[in-house]
Amino acid sequence: MKRILAMILGLGLLAPACADPVAPPAPTPVEPTVTETFSDTLVQLGSNTHLFTVQQIGGLKVSISGVTPDAAVTFGIGTQSPLLGCSLIIQKQRDPGAAAQLLGTATATGQFCVMVFDAGAVLAEPVTYTVTVLHS
Repeated sequence: MKRILAMILGLGLLAPACADPVAPPAPTPVEPTVTETFSDTLVQLGSNTHLFTVQQIGGLKVSISGVTPDAAVTFGIGTQSPLLGCSLIIQKQRDPGAAAQLLGTATATGQFCVMVFDAGAVLAEPVTYTVTVLHS
């Protein structure tokens, strides 16, 4: 009986060693500290892509301003791929006379993109714009 009890206790001490490992804690997102600014001209039914690299997981803020002449344009944030180009994750239309921005968190490091395009608002003439990206 003592042998059985000793064996059970011995196996009980070894059981925790066979348990699933505890996952490491997720990295804490950092505040965005890097500012990148892109300016370009958008033509009717056209699109422009601007690349930036995120070094740390953290906040992401993209705003569009200086749209001249004032027009509706759409912009979005995505990931950049050599095969697929800029694959948008989220997008937003900036209406004439309005400020527009996208806020989020970059949950991975690497190359990202901002795309500005005419999504059918059919620009009457080319417009210039400025996109500001704040990231980590």
